[in-house]
Amino acid sequence: MKAPRALASIVLSWLAAATPSAAGGGWLDAPPAGWNKPGAALPQAPSVEGNPDPRCRDQARPAASAGDRTVAAAGWTPVGSLQILGDTAVVTGTSAFDGMCRWWGYQVFVFVGGRFAGTLSPGPMNSRADGAAVQVHVYQASIMTAEFARYAEKDPLCCPSGKSLVSYRVEQGSGGPVVVPLEVNTTPSKAL
Repeated sequence: MKAPRALASIVLSWLAAATPSAAGGGWLDAPPAGWNKPGAALPQAPSVEGNPDPRCRDQARPAASAGDRTVAAAGWTPVGSLQILGDTAVVTGTSAFDGMCRWWGYQVFVFVGGRFAGTLSPGPMNSRADGAAVQVHVYQASIMTAEFARYAEKDPLCCPSGKSLVSYRVEQGSGGPVVVPLEVNTTPSKAL
């Protein structure tokens, strides 16, 4: 009996070491608090051994903007669509992929005039987990929203029972542009 428990312990510790720390969705349960600071450096991608998995290469996209190149230089892999409106660019970068090539340890970065303005979540996110960004919309160069999946404890991974919509504004200050979360609106997901 000791051998199976020891093996399970080794596997669990390996998974914990290989899994990027995720922000989770708890921050969406309270009025938004700003985590971005004007002039802050873009965070480095969490390191994950064995990634990117060669099978997931088609999920990555080539760097097509200055923001993409900055994200890639910090160890992130650009994924998803690049959104540009005026001088604002929104770039998603992942640090890894799960076994089905879903983004793991990913973040959404905002750049204004080529300068890093902040992230849309206080920390990296994992696909199919509470607090994972699923859509971002840029309405004006300084106004955007992001939708986050909300999973309850008993929700199957396919089907989060809720969603949170966060609105953001880019503010200009003496230290540079900064993304400020304004409001969180959480609602149940529509039944299919």
